[in-house]
Amino acid sequence: MKEWGRQHPYLAMAFGYVVFFVVATAIWMAVGRHGLADSAITASVWTVGYWVLAVFGMRRSRKTKARLEENGQIMAYIRYPDSRAGSLSSIWNQGIATPSPGSIHFQPAVYDTLEPSGRATTITVQALLPGRRKVSGKDHKFIQVYGIQAMTLLTDEGKLEIAAHPESLDRLSEVLGR
Repeated sequence: MKEWGRQHPYLAMAFGYVVFFVVATAIWMAVGRHGLADSAITASVWTVGYWVLAVFGMRRSRKTKARLEENGQIMAYIRYPDSRAGSLSSIWNQGIATPSPGSIHFQPAVYDTLEPSGRATTITVQALLPGRRKVSGKDHKFIQVYGIQAMTLLTDEGKLEIAAHPESLDRLSEVLGR
């Protein structure tokens, strides 16, 4: 079902909003003690409002993804898990990663507009450790995107975790040549 949703995002969204409309109408009728017509109109207004917000959000994220792919970049999150306690070792830093053989140029960025928010860094990669893990639980509160995986790299400055969508991590692995 997830795979179908990824292949047909607009159909999945339409299906979800039909379900939302039906549930909202039923709840409005039960709680508000309104008739079917009033409940359907209220549910329609809420459904259309949420649908418009979702469509604009999907368009914006697709444009951002296309712009990054055009430049050979990926949206990624990094952290140094073995750094000293109190140094934000558990916080993921969002930004744009530009991979090249043996290194990653990382520009911290904010929001989905990818506005630069700090000094860019070039990370020299010594090794790419095998295996990936799903980012969930406590880690997920710092990453507001779902379906993210993390992998570990050994760098000149120690162990580094990088998190991104699985397709982006595949591309990163290919470019790093490992």
